[in-house]
Formats: sequence, C-alpha cells, structure tokens
Amino acid sequence: MSQIPSYVWLTLAASLLHAFTFAYSKQFLAHSQNRVKLAFYSQYAVGLLGMLLLPFVGVDNFIDNIGLIVTMGVFVMIGQVAYLNALRHGDASFVVPMLGLKMFVVAGFSALIFSETYGPMVYLGAFGVFVSLFFLNDGKLHGSSRALLFVLLTCLMFGAADITVMALLRNGVQGFQIAAYVFAIPTMVMMPLSPILFKNDWKVSAPLAKTLAIYGSVHLCGVVLLMLAFVQSQQVTLINILQSSRGLMSIGVIYLMARIGFSEIEHLTHRQLTIRGFGGALMFGSLVLAVVAR
Repeated sequence: MSQIPSYVWLTLAASLLHAFTFAYSKQFLAHSQNRVKLAFYSQYAVGLLGMLLLPFVGVDNFIDNIGLIVTMGVFVMIGQVAYLNALRHGDASFVVPMLGLKMFVVAGFSALIFSETYGPMVYLGAFGVFVSLFFLNDGKLHGSSRALLFVLLTCLMFGAADITVMALLRNGVQGFQIAAYVFAIPTMVMMPLSPILFKNDWKVSAPLAKTLAIYGSVHLCGVVLLMLAFVQSQQVTLINILQSSRGLMSIGVIYLMARIGFSEIEHLTHRQLTIRGFGGALMFGSLVLAVVAR
C-alpha cells in the first residue's frame, strides 16, 4: 500500500479542530438567543485573527478574484447563520454528524462545474459514510424537522463555499490568502456596521468575548490546515469525504465536553454511544475505502 498522502492527515487534523468548534458553537447560545448576531460575531472572531495573516499572504491575484472571495464570504456567513439555527432546534450530536451530507452537495457541484469524477469504490465509500449518518443519529430516520432543514441549508452554503475555494485555487489564489481574506474582508466591512445592524444588542460581554476568542483561534487553525489540504489534493469531493470524519470525531468531542462540564452540551447515554460507535466504525471503514481507492 502506498504511503498515505499528507493532505489526508491535514484534512483529518482540520476535521478534529472543526469537530470541536462546531460543537463549541452551542456555547454561544448561553450568551444570546440572537442567532444572526452570534453568527456574525463568530465570523468576526475568525476574521480579526485572520487579519494577522494579511502581512504575510500578499495580494497576488487578489484584485482579479475579489468577486469570488466576497461570494465565498457570503456563503460562509449564511451557512453559519443556518448552522446556529440548526443548533437552536437540535442537539449538537445530531447536527454536527449530519453536516456530512455536505459531501453530496460538493460532489454534485464539482461534477457539474469541474467535471470531477472518481472510480466506483470511492462512491461506494461515500455511500457508506451516508449510511453511517443514520446510526450517528441514534438509528432514527428523522430528527427535528427544523434542525434538519437548517442543516440542509448549512450544507448547501458550505458546499458552495468549498466549490468557490477550488475555483480560487485554480485561478492562482494561494490557500493562505483564501483563509485570511474570506474572513477578514467581511469582518472589515460588517463589523463597523454592527451597532446599526443589531442596535441595542451589539455589545459583547466578557464571557462571550472569551468564548468567541477560543472559537476563532481554533477554527482559523482548522481552516488553514484545510486550505493546505485543498492545495495539495486539488480534489474537492475526496477532501469532503475525508472531512466527514468530523461526524465521528464530534461524538467523542461532545462526550468529553459534557464530562468536563461545558454548558449547552448534551450528555450521551450508553445506548447512544453504542449506536453511534457502530456508525463511527462504519464511517471509518468507508473513509479508508475511499482513500485507498482514490
């Protein structure tokens, strides 16, 4: 068997970090019920840290691709609003694994736009990941209908953002530039408007600021690793199949967060851990199949 490419490890590391941040997002709801505000402010947190990268990334190909960069930022922002609404109506251990559905959005877009194709074993692996989501959802065919609706919108927006990443990379924009600009630009434009957008609810308390700082630093690290993986692989569907491991990782992350005492995080029962453990094993096997057959 050939050596596992480094982009696989980069994607898995990014998925672990994002398993934490997607679950940790539930903490925002302890500070405010204004999900639009929380979505914007969580992106501000990443954007402010992303600005620290600006002196090092340069502006090559930036002006020529400003439209795509702004478009990606819009996709991410709408996706974040939808995601926080999904968390409002569903448990994190239901919502985060269901984000694996994004790979089907990406596969459809990439086939239409980039004519990207894979062998049948890769798609079999993708199907296995899809089936594993059933067990990661406690063996149910349905959950909260509102949560599912917002999850689907989240997947659509984040999937469109991933396709935009590939378009930017193919236009010569560097991965670090994407990571920095896609969050920094919306932050620079929207943050000064927050007192107008949110009127009397625009201020940030010290506890919320701490939560946002933790989220922003971990999430940006994950984004940078993911951009490096995209640059190395140039295969958006395969990266999304690997990224679906986030659903498995989130089960362990959520379990540990509940044990540590994070608020807003549900406690998983023994039955849930058993069923989701089986789903995780199925997902792991499907991911291995997809990588080996790449």
